Amino acid sequence: MITTTAIQRAKAGKTQDLESLMKSLIQQVSANEPGCTLYQYVRDPKDPSSFLVIEQYEDQTAFDFHKGTKYLADFIPKMEQCLDGPPKLAQYADVFPNLRVNRGEPMTGAASFFHIGVVVEDLAKAVARFSEVLELKFTDPATFHIPCLEDPNPHAFDLVASYSMTSAPYYELIQADGDGIVSAKNKNTLLYFAVWEPDMAGRIEKLKKQGIGIDAYFRKDPTSPPFAMITAPDLLGVRMEYVDISAENAIDQWVWTGKYPGGTP
Repeated sequence: MITTTAIQRAKAGKTQDLESLMKSLIQQVSANEPGCTLYQYVRDPKDPSSFLVIEQYEDQTAFDFHKGTKYLADFIPKMEQCLDGPPKLAQYADVFPNLRVNRGEPMTGAASFFHIGVVVEDLAKAVARFSEVLELKFTDPATFHIPCLEDPNPHAFDLVASYSMTSAPYYELIQADGDGIVSAKNKNTLLYFAVWEPDMAGRIEKLKKQGIGIDAYFRKDPTSPPFAMITAPDLLGVRMEYVDISAENAIDQWVWTGKYPGGTP
């Protein structure tokens, strides 16, 4: 992981212009750079003209891609016109590359609850209704192209969903489609509790030993390990969805910005 920081001081009268430029840049990064795992812009509460940019990239390739983008090249001279001197830049490398914090809790191998899934008959109407009743804002819908969904028969599938723009646990509304796990027969009920899973292969073995069946596997191809799976109803009569932890950054960006990074996956 590569982490960079930049301290900015806005010229007098240029604070709003600088904020507008940064907002546009963050939106571009979110939409085009899945290798950027964090792009945060914060202000000194004691000095409204002082800002800190915090960026993280999965690897050098992702960082080099960011530095080579046209929108960054266009942004830099405009940013410089708003600053009272050059930004103070720094770059860092991980001290503990295999130790991460997930919403305040160390990842120790235990699954972490992060959303509930609800199948709905009409996604647009459901988003409007949930927004009205729960007073929440939802992301733009994203279409997830699933090369191999086994529920139970393997087939390609486009899953369309929207997330609440809150903190975890999120609401995930899923458009009813087909005759499998997200068909209309499962609409308007809590389909599953979803958790992050750092060890999908290990989880499958645990579920087998616990006698818990699987209603659906999500795979990149028929022979690859699943990147998500949904159990049969078990605890409390509700299914559990296990999602590979590698998807966490993309989901975080989706609920922060309202748009799935890089377009629909």
